Amino acid sequence: MAAVTVDRDRLVRTFLDLVAIDSPTGQEQRIGVELERRFTELGADVRRDEAGNLIATLAGGPGEGFLISTHMDTVGTDVGIRPVIGDDGVIRTDGSTILGADDKAGIASCLELLTLLGEHPELPHPTIEFVVSVAEEAGLVGSRQLDVARLRSTHGYVFDTAGAIGSITYWAPTAMDVDITVHGRKAHAGVEPEKGVDALRVAAEAIAAMPLGRIDDETVAGIGILAGGEARNVVSATAVLTGQARSHDQGKLDKQLAAMRAAVDAAARRHGATYEFVAEEIYHTYHIDPVAKPYRDAARAIRAHGIEVIDRKSGGGTDGNFLNARGIPCVGLATGMVDEHATSEHIAIDDMVAACAILLTIATQQQ
Repeated sequence: MAAVTVDRDRLVRTFLDLVAIDSPTGQEQRIGVELERRFTELGADVRRDEAGNLIATLAGGPGEGFLISTHMDTVGTDVGIRPVIGDDGVIRTDGSTILGADDKAGIASCLELLTLLGEHPELPHPTIEFVVSVAEEAGLVGSRQLDVARLRSTHGYVFDTAGAIGSITYWAPTAMDVDITVHGRKAHAGVEPEKGVDALRVAAEAIAAMPLGRIDDETVAGIGILAGGEARNVVSATAVLTGQARSHDQGKLDKQLAAMRAAVDAAARRHGATYEFVAEEIYHTYHIDPVAKPYRDAARAIRAHGIEVIDRKSGGGTDGNFLNARGIPCVGLATGMVDEHATSEHIAIDDMVAACAILLTIATQQQ
């Protein structure tokens, strides 16, 4: 049987078609409709859940069925993305927006995989469930509402990670959202500031005392937003700090959260303020053993293309965190995207083709 290869031009066209549809988090309606149409036309049984997640099932033969996880939203608020294909075979934007390869490159590869399996019915494959979530970039909101009990897959692949082609993300951290509200006392800043308790000052001193940034090789933390005050001549009565802490090690994460709380507590005590400190787990760590089926099958497929397998310990979360937590072991696979979430985001066409070829091998290699 002649080798089946990815159609490079078709894959690029599909990717560009998807990029042309604006889909910032919360605005996935148009792309959801388009994906429902495309997956249906390619022979999948498609349904949408109440959250808007799309689940497309391609029936297959014997073997353990698996899922491929992607997401349809793009980070931030960028719209009107204008992709540019360079002479070097790399797709970028004009520099004013993100590209959206995160995760439209992953979706394009899934559609190409479906197309190839439809064109070559002689290719054996088990049942494949394509799970395309909404609001992934807002904290895995869509996958958190996914009814995993309705899925039949025994394992899966999250086609939504960076890194060199051949990378397998086997370990991801736990992430805790941190919300801190400081309560001071309002006063006229020009007439009697001494009667006030400046909540913004307390917040600033707390931030300055917190260990933030790269704490160690497994732990990071940051305060992303500081808001408060009502006028320039009023001592601020309230300040709100919004941040996050992540770690692969629960003990280190607990220690980091305690240090952040202690910094707020000390600053509040110095100035007579009060505060609330709320830490909520957004997703939980996972660690997939190399002998587990998703890792083993992915590694075999990667090596079949003469590519080196690269173990990747990620600092970010994906829908894979929730799928793993709910009993479906998954690893992350590189799509080829680089500098995701930035206006410098780009993807090499060769990498996109290679990633899709690996996906095809995973789907069709003997169980």
